[in-house]
Amino acid sequence: MALPTLIELADSGAHYGHHPSFVFPKAKRFVYGVRQNVALIDLGKTLELLTEAQKVIAANRSEGKTVLFVGTRRGVKEIVKRVAETVGEPYVTERWLGGFLTNFESIHENIKKMNELDEYLAGDQSKSLSKIERLRATNKLARYHRFLAGVTKLNAKPSLMVMASASEDKIALLEANMQGIPVIAICDTDTNPDKITYPIPANDDAAKAVELILQALVSSPAKEKRVATPVSESVGEEPKKEAKPKSKKVEKKVAKVAVKKITKKKK
Repeated sequence: MALPTLIELADSGAHYGHHPSFVFPKAKRFVYGVRQNVALIDLGKTLELLTEAQKVIAANRSEGKTVLFVGTRRGVKEIVKRVAETVGEPYVTERWLGGFLTNFESIHENIKKMNELDEYLAGDQSKSLSKIERLRATNKLARYHRFLAGVTKLNAKPSLMVMASASEDKIALLEANMQGIPVIAICDTDTNPDKITYPIPANDDAAKAVELILQALVSSPAKEKRVATPVSESVGEEPKKEAKPKSKKVEKKVAKVAVKKITKKKK
C-alpha cells in the first residue's frame, strides 16, 4: 500500500497521545495541542517521518541487508509477524531474550540447535526414539519455536530494526543503541524520541494505526515526479490559475475526527 492519508491515520486513532503529565519533554515537538487532557500528535509530522523511514527500509532491502521486526505487545504480535513474513524478514513477537544483540553468539547457537532438532525429528533417524524421548524432544523444540521461530534464518546481527512500540520493548531498543544498530520505531508521547534513529510519532496502543504504519514502511516509496513546464508559459500565454491547497480542509476534518473520538481517553 502507499502512504496512508491524514484522514486514515486519524480514523485509526494514531493521533491520540498520553495525558500531558506523561508527555516526555523531548516528545513535545510532535504534539500540536491538548484536548480534554489528552495530548494530540501532529499527524503531518507523522507522515513526514514515515516517508523518510520508508526510504531507509527500501535502501537497506535493496542492498540485501537484514531488517529485524520487533513487536511483543499482545495486540500487535500478529500484525508484526504478518508484515515481516510478507517481505521475508525475521521477526521477534514473543518475549525479547536478554542479550539477543549484545550476546548474539549464544542466541545463534540456540538457533542452530533448534534447526538441527527440527531436522532430526522430521527425519528417519528419530523413528527409533521411544515415546518418552520423542515427547521430551518435541517439548524442547516447542520452547525453541516459541521464542526463535521468527529468526530461524538469522545468521548475523541485523543491519536495521523496526519496532512496533519503543516504549514496550525498551530492552531491545537499549541493546540496539549499544550495538550501533539504527532503529525505526513508533514513538508515543511518553517516549524519548532522541533514543530512536528514525522515530515515527503515533499512538502505539492502537493496533489499526500500527498496522497502517508497518504496511506503509514495507511498501515501495513513491517516486517523485518532475513537473514539466506548461506549454502556455513557454509561448507567452497566460498560465492557468493553480488550484487552492486543500491542507486547511484536511486539517479541519482531522480536528473534527479528533473531537468526536476524544471521549475515549488514553490513560
